[in-house]
Amino acid sequence: MKKTIAKTAAFIMAAMMASAAMPLNIYAVPSGGTTSSSSDVELQTALTTVKKRVTIPAELDEFEYDTSESYKTKTYHFTWHRKNDSAKRIEVSVVGGIIINYGYYDYSKNSYNAGIAKLTNDQITKKAEEYIYQLDPSFKDKIKSEIGNLSINNDRVTVNFTRYENNIRVTRNGGSVTIDKNTGELYSFSADWWDNAAFDSPKKAKTEKEIEEAYKSLCRLTPYYKISTDYTTNEKTARIVYEPDFCEEIDAFTGKKSTIWEDMDKAEGRRYYGDYMNVTEATDAAADVEEDAEAGESLFTESEMKKIEIDKSLITPEKAFEQLKKDKFAALTDDYEIQSYYLYSDTGLSYDDPMPLAEDDADSAKKEEKEPEYYLSITFCVKSSLKEKFKGYKNVNVNINAKTGKVESLSKYSKSGELPKLDVTKAKAISDSVALTYGKDIISAYKSNKDNTAPVSTWGDKNQYYETSREFNYNRYVHGIPVFGDNIYVTVDSEGTVTSYRYNHTEDVSFPSSDILTPEEAFDKLYAQEKFDLYYDGWITKDGKVKTYLIYKMDSFHLNAKSGKLCYWDGTDMTERIDTRKIKYTDIKGIPQEKAILELQRHGAMLSEDKKFRPTENIEREEFISLLNSALNGYYSYTSAVNPGYEEVLVMEDVEEESGTEKETSANSKYITRTEAAVIFTNNCGFGNYTELKGIFKTPFSDVKSNDENIGAIAIAYAKGFLKGEDGKFNGSRNITRAEAAQIIYDYIVKNQDKTK
Repeated sequence: MKKTIAKTAAFIMAAMMASAAMPLNIYAVPSGGTTSSSSDVELQTALTTVKKRVTIPAELDEFEYDTSESYKTKTYHFTWHRKNDSAKRIEVSVVGGIIINYGYYDYSKNSYNAGIAKLTNDQITKKAEEYIYQLDPSFKDKIKSEIGNLSINNDRVTVNFTRYENNIRVTRNGGSVTIDKNTGELYSFSADWWDNAAFDSPKKAKTEKEIEEAYKSLCRLTPYYKISTDYTTNEKTARIVYEPDFCEEIDAFTGKKSTIWEDMDKAEGRRYYGDYMNVTEATDAAADVEEDAEAGESLFTESEMKKIEIDKSLITPEKAFEQLKKDKFAALTDDYEIQSYYLYSDTGLSYDDPMPLAEDDADSAKKEEKEPEYYLSITFCVKSSLKEKFKGYKNVNVNINAKTGKVESLSKYSKSGELPKLDVTKAKAISDSVALTYGKDIISAYKSNKDNTAPVSTWGDKNQYYETSREFNYNRYVHGIPVFGDNIYVTVDSEGTVTSYRYNHTEDVSFPSSDILTPEEAFDKLYAQEKFDLYYDGWITKDGKVKTYLIYKMDSFHLNAKSGKLCYWDGTDMTERIDTRKIKYTDIKGIPQEKAILELQRHGAMLSEDKKFRPTENIEREEFISLLNSALNGYYSYTSAVNPGYEEVLVMEDVEEESGTEKETSANSKYITRTEAAVIFTNNCGFGNYTELKGIFKTPFSDVKSNDENIGAIAIAYAKGFLKGEDGKFNGSRNITRAEAAQIIYDYIVKNQDKTK
């Protein structure tokens, strides 16, 4: 619904607090509660709330609004713009007394001016919070804010804020504010907030020590062999990893599994206010394949045909068909025909292997190279004349070893008619027979999963729905420990038909001994490294209210079962995550470049990930390039054409040349010289084409000759303020220290940032 408010309604617009404007394309979830009435009183109340807090420029004299409602919660969306011009406009969304979105669009303004922020981090945070409390005074003393991003290449900085009640975080409550990093002008505001929600006091909640004990009874740690592959050498390594089977919410008051989501389902509640979905009619992904391929049509490529000619022992699709007719699990008959087939080879190497190999690796690669295995994948379908009355599965796909005829995988689909209720005992017996038959060379290492014998599942008010097929799982074990990912899967329907078979079995890997930490020891190691998160969560009731819960939660994790250290999924050591913007350097206090280093650091351009910056050490080439790119990325647009008038900018002060040019450090050195810094700067900032121009460059440096091959780069770097001289000399062969590199880049940015606006 959209309406235009006449100018006679101007009495609604009360005096407003001043605020600047911003573009906005941030989604916010409506929260809080209002009545379901759409009366003018509600409209005027919502509009008055906005007008008391937001300044609307007089030039935006057209007003429109629309409303939306979910779970008896109404949201008003207001828009102000100029007549016949929506390019410049203000948009505000409000729920009850809470503004959840505010945006000012003005596409005439350049929003991405580069440079060092003139406001300090404290000033940025303070200014952002002032806007938050201006737009929503009820948020006062209930939020904690933190700078989310601050970069050199954008004049906007985002401050994120999170809601706290009883000094405990409220999940999904908070938002973000984006302001100008130099002026503090407001660009964007977005908030999610539960209005009028109640939060139980944590005084009677369990302590974390009590929750640690409770978690041991809720969570079972299972050790797995995890196999990872080094795709450079194709070497496989197995490590033992503990995995949890419980990572759900724990009630902070009882220490038991929280009923938060069961309660929501029973009450037909909703987690979000705005759960709107475009519903379309579902389609059956396993629809019958009605189109028939031409009889005998070959899908072989020319390369595959050559290999078939080389090796006459490979099984043809026709021979495979005859073989599979004798296979009681494939259960193919003359009612089927070959629809398509595909022959391929596999050396066991990953597609991620680096190719081509370096020459010095060629010999070792040949030694490791395996004779490829050939596989034939065939799709069968019921003949067209029989499809209409056929009662079985109309499509069957079988993958076999083209040399041995061994069935590697099997799947059947597109069956018409309903199936009866599953008999688990009979179905499992058939599944065991399949696993033993197809996997006879590996089955001795596999055990039937305990879920294979679970009672048949039923659902519905009167259990009118029931399980009609089941996938049976067989796990591989080594030294009594399951091997993650090595499984045999067999699916059997309630009529005894095998509808799928597949497996994975890793070869050429050594398994370490099974001496690992006990679960009790593993839990102790876990608690020393990871803490439970304590927070409020909740859901929305039918009448728009919020039901809240106090929750403890341990997120999913992996634990090396031998060392007890938190690790990645495959047991490899986890790299510690460092917030490099918060590092406190211990070796830069009082040095001339301290400010430059700290300013680059807070803008995300950093050299060091530890507390030692090492300011006097020479900077390595890769470090310099990385620092330059992180600081200046986006600062210039690249160009491939030479500007004819650019010579005037590049011609430096005319000076006499001195005999002899300083020798430069070898380019093979890992450290960077001043000349190399000039070359890298010009190439990375879009001036590389100009350096090739001959006879137009002069420099004020007595040690740079007019025939120096790098005179163009040096002249441009000097002209743009990137590199200065030293007592009339450039000293191009001198190495640059880490602190000097930071200062050079910082000075360049500061000198040029006002020119970019």
